[in-house]
Amino acid sequence: MSMTGSVLIGAALWGQNLYNSWKPRSVAVYGTSMVGKTTLDSYLTTPGEMEEISEDERTEHFKILTRYILPRATKKRVHWKGEKRVVNSADIGGQERYWNLWVEDMVSRQVEAVVYMFDDRAFKGGMEGVEQVAGFKFLVDTLIKRNYRYRTLKSRWRGKRYAPKVIMLVGNKADRFFDENAAMLWQQGRIGEHKIFDPFRDDLIRLQKAGIRTKRSFMATRIGWNVEVTMLDLLSG
Repeated sequence: MSMTGSVLIGAALWGQNLYNSWKPRSVAVYGTSMVGKTTLDSYLTTPGEMEEISEDERTEHFKILTRYILPRATKKRVHWKGEKRVVNSADIGGQERYWNLWVEDMVSRQVEAVVYMFDDRAFKGGMEGVEQVAGFKFLVDTLIKRNYRYRTLKSRWRGKRYAPKVIMLVGNKADRFFDENAAMLWQQGRIGEHKIFDPFRDDLIRLQKAGIRTKRSFMATRIGWNVEVTMLDLLSG
């Protein structure tokens, strides 16, 4: 390759990296109560070690008549080893009464990448674990069956045509379950085989068959472990 060709390719790559660094990307973060969504939102806004959030501090939304008000997305910057991304995301509650807001948020912002957060309760059983799996199933059903009842004709039309480019299933609070097996799978690039993802596998297969890419990752938002790497991976490819 000539020197001129190499220079042109280098300039093109530099321009693409600059564009990726500053173009805001529409990202959604969903999940049921107390899985770490608000902590992630706070960390992306101001990185650092975070306080534990109590049940009394869970995200709540105002209601006008029969409709909950959708929160506004805010801009965050993700930096890691020279790579930068700008993301727009909103902090939306995880209680079942707010699940409809997930759909309204996805469609109204035409979200390109979705993070669904859960934690180790998902494979331990119990009502909280069942709810985490049910929340993911609700999202998948909405995207595949397209039978959600939207508020307006405009959102209904946009919803019928909408699908995110990628959905990432993120096991949060990894500091509670990251064992030797997880470390081995991590080193081998096979983290998706970890048992924590087992309750979600049927719905992951459904998404793949529907043409929606899926990814899997771990993070520990409270201590800031693997947060930036996960967000950059979400927006790559």
